[in-house]
Amino acid sequence: MSQQRLLDIKNGYNFRELGGYQTKDGRFVKWNKVLRSGDLSELSDSDLAFLEDYGINFDVDLRSDTERTKAPDKKSSKIKLIANPVFNSGHDKTEQQYAEQYMDDAKRGKQNMINSYQSMVTSPSAQNAFKNLFKTLLANTDNGAVLFHCAQGKDRTGLSAAFFLFALGVDEGTIKKDYLLSKEAMKPFIQVKIDQYSKYGMTDELRQNLHDLYTVDESYFDAAMATIKEKRFANPIHSWGQRHLRSNLHVL
Repeated sequence: MSQQRLLDIKNGYNFRELGGYQTKDGRFVKWNKVLRSGDLSELSDSDLAFLEDYGINFDVDLRSDTERTKAPDKKSSKIKLIANPVFNSGHDKTEQQYAEQYMDDAKRGKQNMINSYQSMVTSPSAQNAFKNLFKTLLANTDNGAVLFHCAQGKDRTGLSAAFFLFALGVDEGTIKKDYLLSKEAMKPFIQVKIDQYSKYGMTDELRQNLHDLYTVDESYFDAAMATIKEKRFANPIHSWGQRHLRSNLHVL
């Protein structure tokens, strides 16, 4: 199995490996154990074969029920789907309603993203989803891998990846760099959304908001980290789980 950060998935966005990062105690996260990505609804047969060959055991879907219904994951029957919504509301507007919401205030998109990241720290539903994700990671004790994802694989997935790497002892600077890799990965998707929403009348404000909504930014990550430190939240998993997670997902 190759050791590459960005995976060769043709009909999907932001499929990435979380292996290879060094921890503060000098060890390394194992390759081919944990993947992060956007949704799996448009995967081709070759994409599905790639993921099956990768040894995916679990597909943890962080999207809402509405998102999963609109764009269900494509997956092998060998992969167990775990519906694990971080938020289960807020995805029920039409395209036109979204366009109108972001048509006239260029700062609205970025502010909404910052609010969302803070909510992912404080919301009981989000906290429960992150706990459930760690339970799946701990249950994956064989040679297979866990894939977790949201819609674009950058926000709900981005914080999930951050919490996972924090639990394994990776330093915050490295974790932020992994998070920001989505900025480059999402550039083609941003253009897709601009083209998609142009039929409602493209303004400079809407263009800016689409960029802010469909990219990642240091200010988003920093808002979540500041909220964690302000609220003095504990580690995402208990210390016993952290020890098991490290033993399963590190190499010496």
